[in-house]
Amino acid sequence: MKKLPWLFWALFSALWGYAQPSKPPMTLGELRDKIEKIRQAEHIVGLMVGITTRDSVLFAANFGYADLENQRKVDSQTLFRMGSNTKMLVALGILKLQAESKIHIYNKLSQVLPELKFKNDWEDKHPLRLVHLLEHTSGFDDIKLNRMYSLKKREITGKAAMLYHQPSMICRWPPGERHAYSNPNYAILGYLIEKTTKKPYDQYLTEAILQPLGMKQTNFNTFSRMPNDVKEYVFRHGKTELVPSVTVGSGATGAMWSNTDDLLKLLRMYLRNGQPIFDAKTIAEMETPNSWLGVKEGLRSGYALGNYYSHFYNKYGFRGHDGLLGTCYSKCMYNRELGVGFVIASNSNNPNIKIEELVAAFVAQNAPPQKLSNQPLDRKAIEPYLGFYQFDSPRNEIARLMDLFRNGLKVYVENDTLVFKNLEGQKTKLFQTAPMVFRREGMNAATIAFTKNADGKNVLSMSGVYFEQSSYAWGLVWRSLLGLMLVLVLVSGIAAMGSLLGAVRRKLTWRVVFVRFTPIVSTAFFGYAFTKLFEKQQFSYLIYQFNDINAETLLIFVATTFFGLAGVICGYFAFNMTKQANHIWGKWFWRLTYVSMAVLAIVFFKYGIIGIRTWAM
Repeated sequence: MKKLPWLFWALFSALWGYAQPSKPPMTLGELRDKIEKIRQAEHIVGLMVGITTRDSVLFAANFGYADLENQRKVDSQTLFRMGSNTKMLVALGILKLQAESKIHIYNKLSQVLPELKFKNDWEDKHPLRLVHLLEHTSGFDDIKLNRMYSLKKREITGKAAMLYHQPSMICRWPPGERHAYSNPNYAILGYLIEKTTKKPYDQYLTEAILQPLGMKQTNFNTFSRMPNDVKEYVFRHGKTELVPSVTVGSGATGAMWSNTDDLLKLLRMYLRNGQPIFDAKTIAEMETPNSWLGVKEGLRSGYALGNYYSHFYNKYGFRGHDGLLGTCYSKCMYNRELGVGFVIASNSNNPNIKIEELVAAFVAQNAPPQKLSNQPLDRKAIEPYLGFYQFDSPRNEIARLMDLFRNGLKVYVENDTLVFKNLEGQKTKLFQTAPMVFRREGMNAATIAFTKNADGKNVLSMSGVYFEQSSYAWGLVWRSLLGLMLVLVLVSGIAAMGSLLGAVRRKLTWRVVFVRFTPIVSTAFFGYAFTKLFEKQQFSYLIYQFNDINAETLLIFVATTFFGLAGVICGYFAFNMTKQANHIWGKWFWRLTYVSMAVLAIVFFKYGIIGIRTWAM
């Protein structure tokens, strides 16, 4: 007789009233009630939640509405957008082809797809391989803003779906060095499946995976086609609004639609070590990171082959994937040790974090605590790695400067314990679990490894995310200088207002007043444009608006271009201060302001945020 999963013990204890040393385990009824309370409090219109063991469904519940306007409730037939959970299926398809000896994940991309033109300056020593695509270690930029979503109900297929994302296919660092999530990786893999099998990727995945698992309702559509698809909503300004259902650019990156019944069948396949389609070796390979720095030190908690580890701060961790497409958030997770998996999906702009944490706690509530072993800190080995580390594996190149500015870590030893402190001053204790491998205090798995890159530089790899050792002084200096320059430009706005009085009294020319207003006006304009840019990121379905020239994309282009021109103007007047100010302190104030403006414009230009044309990226 098979050993019952811990989840069943929790359920039996709740039903039969076994004595517990603490509060009784949560029952299924209580779980349902708590989920519904969270759904209402967080304005989630429609929601599905399912929990399965290796052998049967334990919990499958539907909440709210698939279509609020027509009062169509979520039911067992309702299909939710699963977004990047599609990548799990694509990765399984690649592994199935590998099991059939048709491809291998360590094949060079240039050999299996010679028709694809990409740029890798390190190809001789660090060739781009399929494993790098699967683990997002290619170094490619993520989808360009104008190629993510559209409102056109047309599907790009075949080779065109891959080439649609070619502008992103430039390796920004040696493949295999850093993890940075990039959807174009899976657009390439989708086409590779088509080229290898002579079938559309979705047909192959349906025949090879969905049908053998009995997932009869799951489909791959880049836009909403089915009558039982969910409608999509956002909650803002105190009310719920219906929003357009967008079309995703490439199907292999996130086109799956599914429901609880089907997804629980997929999770049971993982809980059964791949049966009835795969063997245990294939599933183990899918769950094991291969390519990014830190793996060679033994780190296993990062992104693997379309599959990653999460819930680090829970009693137990889970593997699987998540998704966001339009306003639909989703997650498919499992833990074979517990013998349980769960799926959550909604149709509102809410990541379902509270519900996810509730479900994760429920399924592990009666399991015994994990045994987490630590080693004494190896002071001698870690000594060369102490110091400051600068983050440098941005997902989106357009956000590189902001990511660099915000992310840095200082690593040091305090009371015989390794500690890192972020730029906000928050300290986190690290406990050694293996040579050069550490877990954060309160975590259930190691996530940090200290290692070296190909150039021999010290690196902190955090589940694949890349931090490189650098000068703490320089990190502090360049951040302080940029911050002070921005403050100086903002303060100049007050001084510019005073210049108006000087012009009225004819002590200053209007040309001088114009120049003095240039820094604050261009900065305000630039800030407003980026507010609009980030608003689209917050309500991601709006990214479709970046495809065309319209009022807002034109505003972003004009504002960022104006900032660059303002920098040129200010750079000129920084060395031509005639009649700018009579007092020496005034002259130096404006000279420093103009220099600051010029330097900021140069830095922004270097990082690609001057003259942003979202429609032509």
